[in-house]
Amino acid sequence: MKLNILLLATCCSQLFNSCGSLNVPIEKNKTENNTSFTFSDQNFTVNAGDFFSLSDKGLRANSKKIMIASSADMSKVIMYMQKQFKKGKFISYNITIKNPRYPKPYYGKIAFFNTNKKNQLEAVSRYREIEISDSYFESATRGRVALMYEYFKSKLVQTTVQVPTWVLLMSDEPL
Repeated sequence: MKLNILLLATCCSQLFNSCGSLNVPIEKNKTENNTSFTFSDQNFTVNAGDFFSLSDKGLRANSKKIMIASSADMSKVIMYMQKQFKKGKFISYNITIKNPRYPKPYYGKIAFFNTNKKNQLEAVSRYREIEISDSYFESATRGRVALMYEYFKSKLVQTTVQVPTWVLLMSDEPL
């Protein structure tokens, strides 16, 4: 049922976005805490505290958006996003994640999403802060997958949904 809410929200979002909502590219990004990201296929690393621009690094954001209902079951959202990434429904990038607090690297996929003009200021003041707290490293072990995202809130009918500006899946095993 909750996955249906996510799918309904995604469909409504795509319908809403195709009806004239202006896309606002938010391409500035900043990493936080002691985490570094290596974009595997693009062969560059972003270290803690670095700002980077998608266009400068040859990366692209998705113009179609996704919405996640605030009450969504995260395990179902993780499965849904894994399938969408595998099917190529969203532009995503393979990354290796390193944090000095953890002896081995983690592996993941990240996708970036543009916003609309109405929410451009709420979307992290026009840049994205990519931060992974320790709880995600701890839960993404033994092949389990953790999902994190940064979002702005949007009202859809009677439900408040979260519209991600980036989505990251990670595990201690390659995805």
